[in-house]
Amino acid sequence: MHVLHEAKQDAWKILKQAFGKGYTPSIDEIEQPPDPKMGDLAFPCFSLAKGLKRNPVEIADEIAAKIAPKGLIGKIESKGPYVNFFFDQKTFGKKLFDDIFEKGDSYGGSDIGEEKRIMVEYASLNTHKDPHIGHLRTIFLGQLLVHLFKKVGYEVIAATYIGDLGTHVSRCLWGLKKFYANIEPPKKDQNKFLGEVYVRAVQALEHEPLAKEEIDAISRDIEAKRGDNFFWWKKTREWSLREIKTIFKELNLPIDAWYFESGVTSISKKTIAHLLKKGIAKKSDGAIIIDLYEEGLGVNLLVKSDGTLLYNARDLGLAFKKQGDYHPDRSLYVVDSRQNLALQQLFVTLKRMGFEEKLEHISYEFITLKDGAMSARKGNVIRYQDFRDQMEQIAREQTLGRHPDWKTKKIEETAKVIASSAMRFSILHQDPGRKITFDMKEALSFEGCTGPYLLYTIARISSILRKASSLEKKKKNVIFSSAVEHELLVFLSFYPDILFTTAQDIHLSRISQYLFDLSKKFSSFYQTVPILQESDENKRISRLTLIQATAQVLENGLKLLGIRTLEEM
Repeated sequence: MHVLHEAKQDAWKILKQAFGKGYTPSIDEIEQPPDPKMGDLAFPCFSLAKGLKRNPVEIADEIAAKIAPKGLIGKIESKGPYVNFFFDQKTFGKKLFDDIFEKGDSYGGSDIGEEKRIMVEYASLNTHKDPHIGHLRTIFLGQLLVHLFKKVGYEVIAATYIGDLGTHVSRCLWGLKKFYANIEPPKKDQNKFLGEVYVRAVQALEHEPLAKEEIDAISRDIEAKRGDNFFWWKKTREWSLREIKTIFKELNLPIDAWYFESGVTSISKKTIAHLLKKGIAKKSDGAIIIDLYEEGLGVNLLVKSDGTLLYNARDLGLAFKKQGDYHPDRSLYVVDSRQNLALQQLFVTLKRMGFEEKLEHISYEFITLKDGAMSARKGNVIRYQDFRDQMEQIAREQTLGRHPDWKTKKIEETAKVIASSAMRFSILHQDPGRKITFDMKEALSFEGCTGPYLLYTIARISSILRKASSLEKKKKNVIFSSAVEHELLVFLSFYPDILFTTAQDIHLSRISQYLFDLSKKFSSFYQTVPILQESDENKRISRLTLIQATAQVLENGLKLLGIRTLEEM
């Protein structure tokens, strides 16, 4: 049990004694006041007053007069219609510090997911297209989900589903044959080359009357695994996958299971045959569909009249393959909002088939540029590699300006960490349902709600700790005399609840907001009270203990976001 939960339990037990057998309060009724000056916990008397038809202020006064502090509760008082509880700072602080320092990296975790298996499908990119900044949202959201669910005890299967079939692939190969047949492909940046081929192919389609037939023929050859088209599909697919895997490695993505559209064709066809046999699917003008009008979802088109499997058909096959491979209790799809209808149709269809696994769509909106949305077809996307390089260049210039005496290697490494923190935090701090207009300079700022601001907080703490004596850092005291110290102490205890709640409702931006708020509370503390300059040894050691605990919680949270930290910036 985490310390904050233990304190709530103590407050709840005290309240139970006051009420006796006449009324049993729920521990969920005990809340955290909006203003720390009102107390660390509070029991509102509104519901009780309504039932008794009495004034809630009078009831709060009566309750406070009956009860006495105990355990982690050091003081109790009534304030208006609330009974307010204040923690015994020394006892609470000692327990909290013991918890943080004993658990270290694991502080904040729990076992709510014990003996449960969850699959997170994310970072599902397409071959034959350049990975761009729009893909960072599925990558970073999915990675955070994987880290979070592991932290709260789930067995997590991190999966990716690569789109290596479809119209985009056939168009790219058509463009390659038509416009680049006599051109030697580059040995580097091959995916960039394929992206350029795809854009040229799309732009030429309206001027090529036979293009559609030729592209359809390429699709059929690939699916049938025959001829020159299949040879070039394998070759170009290998180019794309090599680059995708390089990017995944660079971003340190956990991937346990790789799935490909080309690998689910057989099981998808068997699934469709089963649907037809059971009467769930039917033929319509040569196509195969599922009527979902009853659920308000229209028609789920699985197979076109020419026999081509569509995405929805392959997603059915994929669902059964994932279930057969791993038998997850829950399966999350981190997919953009354009697929909302398709995934609703998928889930309803699977439910009709008796699929028992809990399926959830983690939908997100796009990352846009200041001059509008990106489009691979229009060729106005920003490649991930180009975006990363621009971010790192700005961070490099900033770092060199602050530390002209640093060696090149240290500047490069620092710039990479700062740029990565800026990218990740600026994306993960936004609610997934909101569009992001990315601003590089804003994301790289050391002020405001940014990744570099959080890194700077840790670097500042590291600087203080380096200057402290080794003996002072080993001792642990809890002697605080100011409100800012107490607020920071209590706020550290919220972290396990933040993870627990986020794992329940998947409001992922809550974690980054907590880390930003924690950094702000540290800043207020740092500006208000002296640390190394404090003449009272016990107070000085207590404050060093507090900032060590703050750094540990910040590092734990940033690690969940996939952000490395720095001791110097």
